[in-house]
Amino acid sequence: MGSKVRGAAAPRMCCGCVFKALVGMVAGAVMLPAWAQPSSMGLTGLMHMPNARMEADGTLTAGFSYARPYSAPYVAAQVLPFLQVAGRYTRIHGYNLDDRPGWEGYGDNKDKAASFKLRLLPENAFGTTWLPEISIGADDFTGTRLFSSEFIAANKRFDFNWGYVDGTVGYGRKRIDGLFGGARLGLKALPSWSFVAEYDRTDYNYGGHYAETGESARSTGAWGGALEYRYGPLAFQVGRMHGQNVYNVSLSLPLQQREFIPKIDETGPLPGGAWASTAPRPTAAQWHEREHWRLGLLQALHAEGLRNVQMAWRDGTMALSFSSARYRYASRGIGRAALLALQYAPVETERMELTWKTQGMAGMTWEFYDVSVLQRYFAGTASRAQLAHAVTIRYADPEGRSAAARANDIDETLEDLARQNAGGGFFGRNVLALSGSTMGQSSISLNPYLSTYLNDPSGAFKYDIGLRLGAELNLSGGWWLKGSVMGSIKENISDVSNPSNSLLPHVRSDLAEYRKAARVKLNDLTVSRYWQPATRTYVRASAGLYEEMYGGAGAQILYLSPGGRFAWDMAVDVLRQRDYKGTGFLDYSTVTAIASMHYRVPYFEGVTATVRAGRFLAKDEGVRFELARKFRSGVELGLWYTRTNGNDITSPGSPSSPYYDKGVFMRIPLSTMTTRDTASRVSFDLSPWNRDVGQMVTSPGDLYEIMRNSWEDNALEGDGLRSFGDVIGEDSP
Repeated sequence: MGSKVRGAAAPRMCCGCVFKALVGMVAGAVMLPAWAQPSSMGLTGLMHMPNARMEADGTLTAGFSYARPYSAPYVAAQVLPFLQVAGRYTRIHGYNLDDRPGWEGYGDNKDKAASFKLRLLPENAFGTTWLPEISIGADDFTGTRLFSSEFIAANKRFDFNWGYVDGTVGYGRKRIDGLFGGARLGLKALPSWSFVAEYDRTDYNYGGHYAETGESARSTGAWGGALEYRYGPLAFQVGRMHGQNVYNVSLSLPLQQREFIPKIDETGPLPGGAWASTAPRPTAAQWHEREHWRLGLLQALHAEGLRNVQMAWRDGTMALSFSSARYRYASRGIGRAALLALQYAPVETERMELTWKTQGMAGMTWEFYDVSVLQRYFAGTASRAQLAHAVTIRYADPEGRSAAARANDIDETLEDLARQNAGGGFFGRNVLALSGSTMGQSSISLNPYLSTYLNDPSGAFKYDIGLRLGAELNLSGGWWLKGSVMGSIKENISDVSNPSNSLLPHVRSDLAEYRKAARVKLNDLTVSRYWQPATRTYVRASAGLYEEMYGGAGAQILYLSPGGRFAWDMAVDVLRQRDYKGTGFLDYSTVTAIASMHYRVPYFEGVTATVRAGRFLAKDEGVRFELARKFRSGVELGLWYTRTNGNDITSPGSPSSPYYDKGVFMRIPLSTMTTRDTASRVSFDLSPWNRDVGQMVTSPGDLYEIMRNSWEDNALEGDGLRSFGDVIGEDSP
C-alpha cells in the first residue's frame, strides 16, 4: 500500500523512487531459502539433478540454463507449499532437422517438457531432528518424452558456526539412471554466495537423440561443481561438468505478495485528495428537499470511477449501488463509496447498504448496521476487526432488501447535471492500454496483443503482434454491445506451409489460413443481455460474431451456492464457422452445450477446481478438467485436460493412443504493476495450436469469470474488507 496522510493529499514519488521501491519490495519479499535454487530442468535442485527442496509458497521463477548441447528457457511455480511444477523449452544444439521433408528451415531440434515435484515428508517431521525432507517427481512425463525421468530425493541440512551444508541423495530411472546426489555449502560470512557439488546420473543417450548432436559420447555418472550468487530475486550459477562450462540464471517473483508496486498515486476521494472533511452534513429533510447533497455525492462517486450509480435514503438507511472497472478489489470501491457517503448522507443515518454490480447485475451487498463504527474506523479510532463485526456481507437481492435499496433519489435532471460538471467521462491509461469511458460505463480501449505457438515444422517460434481496438456500449436495461478490431503489425504465422492433417472438423487447426487472409479484421461484435432473475442466479443471452473463427447465438445461466463453495453454469451456443477474411461464413456449423461445476477447494488457499462436460466445437463429447490457484497478488495459474470421443491422431497422437487437449494458463492483474488501482487483467494460454479435439468457443461474457473477477473472490476472502479504507497496515496477512 502507498503511504496515506489523513486529511491531506498523498505524497508523490519520482520514477526512480518507484523503481527502487519495487526492487526493494520484491527482493525483501522473495526471501528464498539458500538451498532453493533451480536446476537446469527448472525444478529446484543442484546443477542438473533435482533435490527434495521446495521454494517459498507462491514463488514463480523464470530462468535460462545452458550446458551444451542443451539450452533451455524455463518457468517454475510453487503452486502449493508441497507441490512444484515447471515447464521448459529445450534446444538440442547440433541435432539439426533441416534435411527432413517438411522441416526445412526449422534448425536444431526443440522439445517442450513439463515436470513436477511433490513433497512427501518435510524435514524434521513429527518433532524429530533427524528425518530428511523427501520428495518424488517426474520430468517430461507427457508428449515426446525425450527427457523423461522419475525420481525420489532426500535432503538434510547441517548447520555449523561458520555456515551450513545441505546434502542431497536420490535415485532416478529412465533418463536419470541410478543413484545421484550432492551438496550445497553456504557461509555465514557470505550469505549471498554458495557452492554446489553434484554427482550427475544423466543417461545422455536416453531416447537416442544424443548421437545426433555431434558431441563426444558421455558415460552415465560424473562429478561437477558450481558457484552460486543470489541478489534479491536474481540467482546466478556458473559451474563446470563434463569438461565444459554450465550456466543457469533465474528471476523469482513472490506471487503471494499483495502488491509489487505501492499505490502511490491513490489519493483520498475528497477535495484535494483528502481522506476526511469537516463540512456539515444535511438533515433527512434537507436531503430530500435540496438536490445539493445528492448532486455532490453523485459527482464525488463519479470522480472515483464508480458508474451506474443509484442512491436513496429511507428511514435511517442509506443505500447505494454501482459498478466500476476502476478497482481490482470491489471492497476498495465499497470503502471509497462509504467514506464519501458519510460526508453527504443525512446525520440521521444509522445503517448503510452498498451493493456492487457488474453488467447491471447485483453481486454482493456490504451492510453496515452500525454507522458509528464505520465513522470511527475512518477516523482511526476503531480497528478493522471491530469494523468486521459491524458489517454483514451477503449476496445481493436483485429487488433490494430494504426500502432504501428499492428506491432511487437520483432523477434524470440530477444525472445530467452530474455529467455536465464532470465533463461526461474520463480518459485513462495503464502499462498496456489506453482507455476511455462514459458515466454509463460505455468504454473504448486500445491495447497491444501477442499470440504465439511453438514447434511448427516451418519454424520453432511463431508469433503475431498487433493492436486491438475494442469498445463496449451500455445500451441500458442490461443490454450491452461489444466489439473489437484486430490489426496485425508483425507476424510469421502465415508462413506455415503444411496444412493441417487433422481428421476431425478443422475447428481450430486452420489458424494459419485466418492469418494469411487479412491483416486487419473485425474480431468480434456481439449484443448481449444480462439479467438476474433471483439472488445468486444470473443469465446471459448473446448473438453476433463471438470471435475470429465463429459467430452465432447462445445463452448461459449461472447459479452460485449460498456459501460460495460451489457454482454451476450451463452454456448452449448455436455456431457457424466464419470464413478466413472474417467477412462471411464457411459451411461448418454446430451446437455446443457445456455444463460446468466450479468448486473452491477447502484447506488450499485460492484453489478452484472446475469440471466441464458436454458437446465441444468439433461435435466431440467428453469432459474437461481445470485446476487453478489464484495467489494473493491476484496472479492465477492453472491447467486443463480434456478427454472426449474425438479421435485426434495427429502426432504425437496415434490410432492406438489419440491426443487429448491440454494446456496451461496465466491471468495477471495489471494492478500489481501500477501505481494506481485498476481492474484490468491480461491472460496467457499455452497449448498446441493445431488441435481440434476438446475445443470451446470464446464466450462473449462468461458469467462465472465475470462474477469471480468483479467481486466474488474479493468478498469471500477473509473478512471481505481488503483495501477497504486504504489504511496503512490494514492489508497485512
